[in-house]
Amino acid sequence: MTFEKMFGQIVGHGAQATVYARGEYAVKLYRDGYPKANVFSEAFIMANLERVNFPAPKIHEILLVNGRYGLRMDRVKGKMMAEKFRDRDPARIKVALNELVELQCRLQKYDKASWAPDLKQRFHDDLERNDRLSADIKRKLLEELGNLPDGQALCHCDFHPDNVFFDGENYTIIDLLQISRGDPAADAACSYMVYSYSHLDLAEYYLNQYCAASGISRKCVRQWLRVYAGTILGQMPEEFTPIIERFIAGDETAQ
Repeated sequence: MTFEKMFGQIVGHGAQATVYARGEYAVKLYRDGYPKANVFSEAFIMANLERVNFPAPKIHEILLVNGRYGLRMDRVKGKMMAEKFRDRDPARIKVALNELVELQCRLQKYDKASWAPDLKQRFHDDLERNDRLSADIKRKLLEELGNLPDGQALCHCDFHPDNVFFDGENYTIIDLLQISRGDPAADAACSYMVYSYSHLDLAEYYLNQYCAASGISRKCVRQWLRVYAGTILGQMPEEFTPIIERFIAGDETAQ
């Protein structure tokens, strides 16, 4: 039996998983060989987010089908916010970005996240095991990370238009594996990096709006960029590698 017959039509596809949906439920089926620990970690995060009414899909069960792990959850309603960016209308893009910034700032105020992984520790572990970094660069980034602030904000760490849906009334946030507890400026740095892949002007507009809405300075956000870039070097599509390397080098043209 095919996965489509088991779980419904394909509604999403990424590097790590394919999402199937039928009726009110969806199944996120991870690629063959995807780490079991990551699957259970995401399930743990989703279960805890449900306890604080975070706008994320409700998880129902962990699956193991033909050697591949999956999560059965509520089907996401609405349209991806990224659709508002595709017509390249500057005014519409700015309105959508303003909405996303407001939502991100609101989500960072969730204060019952003691269960969430520590952001600095997660970044530390990601740097330590990244074999794309030279020993010298890795040492410098780890030292820099140690001097960065701690925090208690709930940080999505992958907050961008592809991971936010809106049905006209409610938002739903997906891709929750990276959620951590830490400095909200670090969360903004992660988002800034994603916008930088598209266009520097877009990233700068996002940063200006985020800083205005949150009261956090540009300097506080920028100080996380080198470290975060080091955690994702080699983890993103190769087309983004030159941009990530410029951030690691502290090249202001990348920022």
